[in-house]
Parts: sequence; structure tokens; C-alpha cells
Amino acid sequence: MEDIEVCAVRLKITPIQLIILAIYRSPSGNFTNFFKKLDSILNKWYSNKTGFMICGDININYLEKCNKRQQLDTLLQTYNLIGTVSFPTRKSKASTTAIDTIFITRTKKYIINPHINGLSDHKVQITVIENVVLTKQRNNITTKRDINDQSILEFQLLLSHENWEEIFMVDDANISFNKFLCIYI
Repeated sequence: MEDIEVCAVRLKITPIQLIILAIYRSPSGNFTNFFKKLDSILNKWYSNKTGFMICGDININYLEKCNKRQQLDTLLQTYNLIGTVSFPTRKSKASTTAIDTIFITRTKKYIINPHINGLSDHKVQITVIENVVLTKQRNNITTKRDINDQSILEFQLLLSHENWEEIFMVDDANISFNKFLCIYI
């Protein structure tokens, strides 16, 4: 298991960009490695015109004061980020924690509320960022393929009707691939 897993999306919002990071820190992972990798990611993408929202399960209980929380808060403050979750995100018979949290650029106005969706033992955090104006997007045409059981069977049938001999008769992998691609297309 990695110390940190990250997914990101960048939104162009007038007049800044907003990068949303979804992160997971393994409870058994090395905290120092997590800390360094997160710092590296933020350092690479940070600018005055970039806002951040970091959402995730960081496995540090934000309802308690501890050394890991203080270190993470100090790091995030250098990138103008603050923690937003001040309510329990997980309750069990044995404990109440806030290991799922959201950090956001300090200059953003936001509203955050818990929500129980019934899919997990953790509460969802619904965050609304105020005063966000999306830039006008160009109309891009997107082609999507509907992949389902029927379309897969149809694709396999079409492939079975093709003559693949000329691909296997060539020793050069590049030529073979190009012939395959022509048949495939």
C-alpha cells in the first residue's frame, strides 16, 4: 500500500483555477513519506491564482490535538489552506473521529455540512464554495461508446469475421501493429 493515493481535477474558475485533490493516507503508511509527497504535489501546482480543495481520508483524527495534525496544519498553512471539518465524520460504539476532512484555500467562502448517505460508516461532507463563476467553455463534441454486454458481443463477432493472416505474416512489430490498427479502425 502506498503512503498516499491522489486523484485530481482542475477547474477553470474566474479569475482563478481550482484544483480539487482527493487523497487517501493509509493508517499504516509512513507519515513522513505522506507528508513529503503531499508537499511536493502542492509545491508543483501552487500559485497565487490557484485555489485548492483537498478532500480525503487522511487517517488523522481532527477532533484531537496531536503531533501529526500540527505538522499537517503547518504544512497546509504554507499553501494558504485551512481545515474545514469540525464535526465527527465517523461514529462507532468505541470512538468518534474526524479522519475524513476537507482543506480549502483560506480566501474562499464556503459552507460545509455532514450528510449520512447510508453507503459507508463515514459521513459525507457536502461543501459549497460561494461566489464561484465558471468560465464559458467552448462547445466540444464528445463521442462516447456505449459498452455493454450486447456491444461487446457485437464487437467480438465483427473481429471474428476479419482476416488476420496478413498481421501474423509480418516479422516487423511496427508494420504488424499498423496493419492491425487499419483493420480495427
